Amino acid sequence: MDRADSQRVVGTAGHIDHGKTALIRALTGVETDRLPEEQKRGISIELGFAPLDLPGGLRLDVVDVPGHEGLVRTMVAGAAGIDLVLLVVAADEGVMPQTREHLAICELLGVTRAVVALTKIDLTPGDLADLAEADVEDHLSRTGLAGAPIVRVSSVTGEGLEELRKELVSAAENTRPRTPRSGPARLPIDRCFAMKGFGSIVTGTLVGDVLRVDDAVEIQPSGRQARIRGLQRHGEPVDRVDPGARCAINLQGIDVADLSRGEVVTHPDSFAATTVLDVALDWLEAAPAAEQAIAVEFLSGTSERRARVGAIGSRGLVPGSSGFARIHIDGDPVALVPGDRFILRGFARIESGGRSLGGGIVLDTSPPRRRRSDPSLLEDLEILARREPTESLALRIRRGGLSGVAEKELSRSVGLDRKTLAASFASLRKAGRAEPTPQGTWIDAAFLGTLVTQLGAALDAYHRNQPLQPGMPAGALRGSLPSNVPPDLAQLALDRSVAWRKAVLEDDRVRRPDHRATVSDQDQVLISRVLEEAAAAGLEPLGLRERAERHGVSMDRLRDLLAHLEREGRLVRARNDLWFDRPTIDSLRKRIVRHFDAHGSLNTKTYKDLIGTSRRTAVPLMEFFDDERLTMRRGEVRLLRKSQAV
Repeated sequence: MDRADSQRVVGTAGHIDHGKTALIRALTGVETDRLPEEQKRGISIELGFAPLDLPGGLRLDVVDVPGHEGLVRTMVAGAAGIDLVLLVVAADEGVMPQTREHLAICELLGVTRAVVALTKIDLTPGDLADLAEADVEDHLSRTGLAGAPIVRVSSVTGEGLEELRKELVSAAENTRPRTPRSGPARLPIDRCFAMKGFGSIVTGTLVGDVLRVDDAVEIQPSGRQARIRGLQRHGEPVDRVDPGARCAINLQGIDVADLSRGEVVTHPDSFAATTVLDVALDWLEAAPAAEQAIAVEFLSGTSERRARVGAIGSRGLVPGSSGFARIHIDGDPVALVPGDRFILRGFARIESGGRSLGGGIVLDTSPPRRRRSDPSLLEDLEILARREPTESLALRIRRGGLSGVAEKELSRSVGLDRKTLAASFASLRKAGRAEPTPQGTWIDAAFLGTLVTQLGAALDAYHRNQPLQPGMPAGALRGSLPSNVPPDLAQLALDRSVAWRKAVLEDDRVRRPDHRATVSDQDQVLISRVLEEAAAAGLEPLGLRERAERHGVSMDRLRDLLAHLEREGRLVRARNDLWFDRPTIDSLRKRIVRHFDAHGSLNTKTYKDLIGTSRRTAVPLMEFFDDERLTMRRGEVRLLRKSQAV
């Protein structure tokens, strides 16, 4: 058993005044009622904590919860972090309303291991104790805690305490951790206070991952940042705390006034708080039926919120049923990850005597905007309910559609530890089910295929409309995709189009592999006229506008034809939309090189005379040979670049 798996937290449960705190005091020697009002009234109001040393060197963290009906929220806060329950029932009273509600809460929170302490045995006749024990067995038989050992004890005389310790050892050793031992580190705050010389202190039960001294942390949902100055376990300083353990954290960089119970300490950017969540819900038999969403009190970890819950599907909330539901949180967001447990309570007593209506498991903290009656939403939740990391991740990527999902957003929404998350990403990529961009945007393989298909359709349309063009500009092709496709996904789709031989990329233009520029008969006639005209014009060609007017075509159409002839090497283009006859340019190049052979340099006036044209074409031609890297300008003269020959 590793360090994290060896941590166990046991919590008390039971009706008010059944002796929970007295029993913990007898077992641990610690008075968990620390508030003056608690000691004065003889009841627990806040959570109490104590270490419990057991035979064999085992040490448990004990959470003592209040039993008063009005303090069930506090009980849930304590029970949320426990692995097994110590159910306390007074032998002189038996099972009472809060016993039943606490049992229901433990079941809803997924607690499956219990030890029952039948207390006050020194004050109870044997036959009455027998009845109480039978009553407990009967109630447990209808729960997941059926068969739990029952030990008769007295906190006053010590009777049964050793046997109780042995049963706790057995239960702890045979109990799998209930609270998460993977995923982001999370400590729901149950107490926060300031200590002179140290500053802000928070306590709670750590779940998920390890916390260490000097770790940077974030307080959710406020988003405030802090650093761990110190850690304590059982009152002793430690360098690290493993999940499943109760601890105290000394936080640096944050005032205690900015901390409150119900917030969560975690590493920065581990997950995001939410106000909408989809859940797997168990609705208690005594809870009311509801076809529409109803108001409830939402309890998870140490947080409390008003909320509304509505069934997903067409059945509504049916007493004694299990299904899926959507919860809308009122007010501030709540810090949750998939897999977290919760309790829903009403605002009036129900038949069972308490106010707990149901509870369950969080499945999705960033659900899609779909109607609760949408069948596809039910299908998604069936997948998420299986809690299979790779499939859950695949679903969330698929929901991203053509927009994909950023890896950072995925990691914040799935509630997985880094190792599991990395393995799931690798599995999806290896299986060809999803793919990331270099920038970390993941897209489902089917949607990537859709983008490739859309690029192909845009290319085909371009080739039909622009048959003379060698290909579509890559930027224009990427821009043809829907506006919700981010640039990195557009580039990935283009890369895959090329890799899958659905397109060819040349000189930042994209074409179909079988595409070749084609010229219509009508355009062929125009091309012949253009070439004849260019040869006749020599170094004094008309500008684009004049040429278009002479041939009675649009400038765009003529430009496409001229560019086609340039690509074929039959015309040469210079700046200012001037196209020259190729042989004429080749002849001029030779004259320029001969001049350099004879004179070494060429000033602007001589250059213009050598060309023999007006400034309109002479300057673009000089710049053309500079761009061609035949010549280079140095002040008022031009020089022949080295290793240039005709």
